[in-house]
Amino acid sequence: MKLHIGCFDVPLEGWYNTDVSMHIFVARIPFLASLLHSTGFLDEHRYQQHLNGIFRKVHYLNATKRFPLPDHSVEAAYSSHMLYNLSETEAKRCLSEIYRVLQPGGILRLALIDFDALIRSYNPVKPEILLNVLYQPMISGKKNHMQWCYNIHSISSLLSSAGFVSVQQMPYRKGDIADVESIDYRPDSLFVEGMKPL
Repeated sequence: MKLHIGCFDVPLEGWYNTDVSMHIFVARIPFLASLLHSTGFLDEHRYQQHLNGIFRKVHYLNATKRFPLPDHSVEAAYSSHMLYNLSETEAKRCLSEIYRVLQPGGILRLALIDFDALIRSYNPVKPEILLNVLYQPMISGKKNHMQWCYNIHSISSLLSSAGFVSVQQMPYRKGDIADVESIDYRPDSLFVEGMKPL
């Protein structure tokens, strides 16, 4: 199994895609998406995703709780722009669970907003650009709001403290994880990989 954590509407082929989105449950109840769309609770874009079966490819997994997976059952784990939506304590718990379920030699790859790059982008004439990234005012609900931010040093330290070795920054679509050429889709991210020791 290759585990994709926090995929939302970007499930990957050949991966076990997971999220906590309510759309997972909507997709499993016949005609519910149509009803929600007709009453205005589901916009056209999201409705088309339901019609295309996007959310039927996604399984429920709360990244802040114990994963319903056996020890050493996952060959690779990937998460893109999800970890910073967890508090620091929740992120540690999540990484501990990823470590537990990974097979020895398994690779974790994370894609994140790079805090250093974010700070470098600050323009005092237009501070709202940085503030919109940090506070995400257009996003409703707590689960998708940034709660923490990482640079290569802080995320490397966090991964190392969780037990991962060979932690290093990787370029876009390059690395040791399976399918790296196809799983990355946000090129301006900070990419980092770590391995569970053999």
